[in-house]
Amino acid sequence: MGTSALHPRIYCFGPFHLDTRTGELTRDGSKSQLHEQPLQLLIALLEQPGELVAREDLVRRLWPDGTFVDFDRGLNKAINKLREVLGDSAEEPRFIETLPRKGYRFIAPVKTGGGDKPAQPAAEEKPSPRVRSNAWLAISAAAVVLALVVATNVGRVRDRIASWLRPVPEISSLAVIPLENLSHDPEQEYFADGMTDALITDLAKMGSVRVTSRASVMRYKGSKKTIREIAQDLGVDAIVEGTVMQSGNRVRITAQLIQASTDMHLWADAYERDLNAVLDLQGKVATDIARRVNILVRPLEQTRSVKPEAYGLYLKGRYAFSQYTDDGWQQAIENYNKAIASDPTFAPAYSGLADAYLVAGAYSAIPTQEALNRGKAAATQALKLDEKLASAHYAMGTAYAWYDWNWAAADKEFHRALELNPNDAMGRNWYGGYLSLLGRHDEAIDQHERARQLDPFSLIVNANLARAFYWGKRYDEAIRQAKSTLEIDPKFGVALFWLEGSLRHKGMFKEAVTLRLAVSSPERGKAIEDALKVGGFPNLLREEGERFKKGGALLEAARCLSQVGQKTEALDLLESCYQRRCSSMATVKTEPDFEVLHEEPRFQALVERLKLP
Repeated sequence: MGTSALHPRIYCFGPFHLDTRTGELTRDGSKSQLHEQPLQLLIALLEQPGELVAREDLVRRLWPDGTFVDFDRGLNKAINKLREVLGDSAEEPRFIETLPRKGYRFIAPVKTGGGDKPAQPAAEEKPSPRVRSNAWLAISAAAVVLALVVATNVGRVRDRIASWLRPVPEISSLAVIPLENLSHDPEQEYFADGMTDALITDLAKMGSVRVTSRASVMRYKGSKKTIREIAQDLGVDAIVEGTVMQSGNRVRITAQLIQASTDMHLWADAYERDLNAVLDLQGKVATDIARRVNILVRPLEQTRSVKPEAYGLYLKGRYAFSQYTDDGWQQAIENYNKAIASDPTFAPAYSGLADAYLVAGAYSAIPTQEALNRGKAAATQALKLDEKLASAHYAMGTAYAWYDWNWAAADKEFHRALELNPNDAMGRNWYGGYLSLLGRHDEAIDQHERARQLDPFSLIVNANLARAFYWGKRYDEAIRQAKSTLEIDPKFGVALFWLEGSLRHKGMFKEAVTLRLAVSSPERGKAIEDALKVGGFPNLLREEGERFKKGGALLEAARCLSQVGQKTEALDLLESCYQRRCSSMATVKTEPDFEVLHEEPRFQALVERLKLP
């Protein structure tokens, strides 16, 4: 790579010197080689110090016309890599400042030069020969002691060092081997091959993993080699395999993701659809599979080694958690506990376990106190093992906010987490929820949008952006975002919930009822229709309030009853909920359903006890 004569060869900023000809970044005499995209990105920013460089201009510079890639994700990844190399932070930038949805600005002073060597920093006063001699004696003595400790394995130091030096078994590459045509009809081979191509293309769009090309995998069509052998041949960490079977106007597709090092099946699913439009079906199924695989292959927030079996169980737990259902959270808890049993020093498994308990408790899938106690214990253990594990700080912040109502402690944990890892999509999702609870709706929406940029396929990240719009009373935007989430998964209950609430507050009661009927059982559907016939939508709310109260869902009952003017009963339920420390009590001030209670002295006293601003 050469540089134009119009541009300087050397850029100096802070403690760094960049040689644009070689791509070498020097700090304190130590050189590191930048990869092409972070290098070009850094040069683009250094060429215009102090000025906004638009995202669109950076995309054009980094990727030539005709490149097939998710540009937003690719640019975010390059920025994150560059910040990592520079030791910079998006929250407290020293070099690269983010202007949300616009671009980036290089904010440190920049000097340029064209000599063969970068300018050297000012010389510092050199220590005396006696001081240097004493320092070397101390260093030599320490080295001898350390060598003896390692050699004799005191305190298992040698084992720990060996563990730290072993690579983490991340999934950074995968291959889709040709889907098998189970119909054994040669005429249907085109469909199996087309499905394979669609899946490879959609997985490649994610940008977070290397996906082996079609040309390389087609040689394994009908191969008798094992998954592990194929993975070794292709140099990948995981394999996606599956089958296609067409019968009449129906087609059944199966797919599964397999960890090559252990042959562990991390995820599997089956799809059966009408074969009305082949290309449309291929695209929809491939996109869904890509979304599910993406949950499992996002980079692991971990620097030390972990047993492959523990890592596989951790991935299975993460996938189950992402489903956001009672069964999913229970499966996540089971898999995280198995991962911990396999490797008790694996901090991310404890952090994942904390997330599962805290979220399951927030949705009343497990008792509130159990969720709080076990969730905080798991997060605490994660931080004992690794104080710099951002996901555990995010979990602690969530516990302090939703369960303890300790807003100062929550704020401290969230800011520590953002400092450690500003690119944790789920963490930003938790932080956005915290800001909504405090009534800082514009900031909350910004955090949720940034989380979606980091993980555009995440159901809960997308649904909680709809929630942020809803809580901010921006109902039109909430409706659009909820519908966008349902395009990913039409049955995702969280998105349906916020969509229904937004329709109600827009006065679109007919649409809200239609939505309820669409997701209800036949028995529940008949009960809804009967309630409407007796007294319209207000009667339906009263009936649902009584049903929730009998089922012990006190806050949901209060939501319904407050909307039909039964303020006293709604406040009684909220006070009972406070006494039981229901986690959803944290939402009372931001929830539009309770707006009719805001002027009531009893409600104001509740807000004061919650210490909500």
